[in-house]
Amino acid sequence: MITAQQENDRLTRVGRGTLMGELLRRYWHPVAAIAQLQDEPVAVNLLGEELVLYRDNSGALGLLARGCGHRQTSLVHGIPQESGLRCAYHGWVWDAKGNCLEQPSEPEDSTFYQKVKTTAYPVRELGGLIFGYLGPTPTPVLPPYNVLVWEHSDRATNGTIVPCNWLQVIENLFDPSHIENLHGRYFSHVLHRTDPDEAAFFRAQFTPLPVKSTRFDLFADGIIERHYSRDKEELSWRNGSPIFFPTTAMVARESGSGTLIFVVPLDDERTWFVEHRAWPSNSAVGAAVRAREVGPRPVPFNDIPGMDAQGKFLIGTANGQDHMAVVTQGQITDRSKEHLGTTDAGLIMYRQLLLDQAHLVADGGQPMNVRRTTAQRKRIDCPVPEPVLTA
Repeated sequence: MITAQQENDRLTRVGRGTLMGELLRRYWHPVAAIAQLQDEPVAVNLLGEELVLYRDNSGALGLLARGCGHRQTSLVHGIPQESGLRCAYHGWVWDAKGNCLEQPSEPEDSTFYQKVKTTAYPVRELGGLIFGYLGPTPTPVLPPYNVLVWEHSDRATNGTIVPCNWLQVIENLFDPSHIENLHGRYFSHVLHRTDPDEAAFFRAQFTPLPVKSTRFDLFADGIIERHYSRDKEELSWRNGSPIFFPTTAMVARESGSGTLIFVVPLDDERTWFVEHRAWPSNSAVGAAVRAREVGPRPVPFNDIPGMDAQGKFLIGTANGQDHMAVVTQGQITDRSKEHLGTTDAGLIMYRQLLLDQAHLVADGGQPMNVRRTTAQRKRIDCPVPEPVLTA
C-alpha cells in the first residue's frame, strides 16, 4: 500500500532515479534564453542537476556538469576555448561531449586526458531559447512548436523563478476557475485597500467574467484545456489551450500572435516559468519596432519577479498573484490535505497521466510527445495558425 506521502513524492520529485525524474528526462527543457548567455559561461539548473552552459569561441554551445571533473571547481568561471571550456583552477579543457582535451600540468607524454570524462548533455537553440536534454540516447527531436519557428515574426521571452515545486506551477494552468477569483475578486480587493477609485475602475472595465464551462480533452500529445465565459465561439473554447506533455502549454491569441509557456523543474523546490511570445513582424507592434532597427532583431529576455527584494509578493500583477497562490501552498504541497472539487478535473487528469506515462517509462516504453521520426519534425501548429503577413 502506497502512503499519501509516497504518492506525493512520486509526483513531485525530479532527481535522477525518481519516477518523475526519469520521465521528465525523456524531454527537452529550456535552460536559458540566448540573451542570458553572453561572453561568459552561466550556471543553470535542471531536474536537480547543477550544470554550466557556455558558448565556445567557434560559436558552439555546451552543457556540462558544473563541477570540473578534476577537482570539482565550478566551470562557471571557466574560459571559453576554440572547442570547449578551460577550467580556471588547473586549466583542464572539456569539450561539449564531455571529453578532456588538455591537462596542462600533466607530463607532455601523458595520455591520462584520454581516460577521463565529465557529464555532458545535448543542447540546442531555437526561437531565442536554449534547450537541454538530460535523458538516454537516442536523443529525440526538439519539438518545433509553431511560435519557436514562425518566420516573419518578432518574439520576446519573460522568465520567473518560482520558489516551489514544479507541479504546483503547472497545475495552475489546468485551473481556469482561478482567473475570476484570483485575478478578479482578489485583485479588486487589493486595489480597494490602496485606491478605491482605481478599484472601481478595475471592476467596471477589467474584472474577468465568471467561467461558465470547462472541459479537458486528452489528445495524442497531451491535454487540451477549454473554457468560455460568454459562449463557445470564444477562442479559449474553440481552439483551447493544449498542454503538450509534459510541461509545455500553447496559448492562441485573436491577434494572430501566440504564446508558449514552459514549466521547467529546476529542482524539487524551484521552478522556472518561461513565457515565450511571437507576433507577425508587420503587425502594429512589429512595425513600430522594425522602424527603429537596423539588421536582425535579437530576442529580448525579461526576468519578471513574483516577489520584491524583501520577499513581498508583487500582487499588483497577474504574475505576482499566481506567484502568491502557488508559493504559499508550501515548497512542496502536502496533497493529502486537499479536498478536490469538480473544477479540479483537469489537474486530476494530469496527475493520472503523469503516473501512467512514468510507469510506461519504468517498464521500458516510450512516453507520449517524444518525437523521433522525420514526420515528427514537422512544425507543430495545433491550434494556433501561422501569422498571416499582409501586403
